[in-house]
Amino acid sequence: MRLTLDASFALIKRDWMTYNSYRTQLVSMVFGMLTSLTLYYFLSRLVHVSTFRSSDDYFAFVVIGMVIVTVLQSTMGVATTLRNELVAGTFERLVLSPFGAVAGMISMMIFPFTMALFSSFIMLALATTVFGVTLQWSTAGLALPIMVLGTGVFTSFGMMLAALTLVFKRATGGLGLVLTIISLTSGLYFPIALLPAWLRWVSEVQPFTPAVDLLRNVLVGTPLHGTALGDLLKMVGFLTVMIPLALAGLQYGLRTAQRRGTIMEY
Repeated sequence: MRLTLDASFALIKRDWMTYNSYRTQLVSMVFGMLTSLTLYYFLSRLVHVSTFRSSDDYFAFVVIGMVIVTVLQSTMGVATTLRNELVAGTFERLVLSPFGAVAGMISMMIFPFTMALFSSFIMLALATTVFGVTLQWSTAGLALPIMVLGTGVFTSFGMMLAALTLVFKRATGGLGLVLTIISLTSGLYFPIALLPAWLRWVSEVQPFTPAVDLLRNVLVGTPLHGTALGDLLKMVGFLTVMIPLALAGLQYGLRTAQRRGTIMEY
């Protein structure tokens, strides 16, 4: 266990040093957030639909969607990280090390996820202090366990994309497609009630909608579409099923690449 923790920490330290080597990255990140928030703030002034009582309600709605996208990209971006490792020729070290390739790929998600949480706090701070978004402080503390539970589900999709990267060497196109589908069907930027009936069912059968619904409810007081217990049970159910499948997918992708002798190819 000690060796496993040491190896995981070493990968996190490597990712931090790489991130920190770009001195203006943090400033660029904050500026990018501020730009996006400003854009959606003024767009919200154009929104006048019965779903929202005011433009401010829509802006709060979309801010939480932006926070979730930040976390979602961090967990699913492991496919891109793995692709970079293959191109750089450093993934083979993980394959040959006692730590193992699967544990290494999972560890690659830790630093991006930590930075995503940090970015989320900054985005919420900017939204509240600069643009006047009102958070529900009485329930806001519940957002962290909900986000951790949701991240487990998000991570399983990231691991599946990583498995596809091992087999097919490219999955960035698939990553963009998955993120687009999630954005459209889980209500990240607009209510799912606006979806056409033939597409609306997708929002009911994937694990992202309940996570989005719960986070909005505890952070800005948006009404739930169902019940909190029902959303939590959905997330736990998806997590219980998806994590073992994702781990099995990673093992299968690794064995397939080893059997074909394509680990070193990119």
